[in-house]
Amino acid sequence: MKTIIPICFALATGTTASAQQAQLQRSVVASTGGTAQINNTIIQYTIGDVLVNPIESPPLLVTQGFQQPEVAGNETDPEINYVNSFIVYPNPATGSTYVEFDLLKSGPVNLQLVNNAGQTVRNFTVNLLAGKVKYPLLISGLSSGLYYVVLKAAFKQYSEKLVIQ
Repeated sequence: MKTIIPICFALATGTTASAQQAQLQRSVVASTGGTAQINNTIIQYTIGDVLVNPIESPPLLVTQGFQQPEVAGNETDPEINYVNSFIVYPNPATGSTYVEFDLLKSGPVNLQLVNNAGQTVRNFTVNLLAGKVKYPLLISGLSSGLYYVVLKAAFKQYSEKLVIQ
């Protein structure tokens, strides 16, 4: 009962949360409950939990009870590689070089050229369609040495060494 009063007070004073930014961490304090899967349907229950429909009026999502719905967002699966066959050629390079990779999901791709001291000397972002990508990398005006080509796509990072002669 002591925990219900602060929760009701917080809701009554207008505490809001954005449905797109909310990260719901499931935590249940109850006597018992369980989960079952029948075909493609997952059923979850908690003894003593009241069945209440959520009130949804974007960007707000108001729910009651222990069982909270999943918030849909633009999350990517951390186990999936959205970039395959990432290569930099010719390597070593003298005048120009290319970055080539297979992009499995359309979206923004960030390419960086980082020197051996860890300084970013080239940095650009492009929106690319899924498929095989061959992108020219400008290396004119850079001194000889070891560099790293860093590719960031779908919240994952890939890197390859590049030697400029």
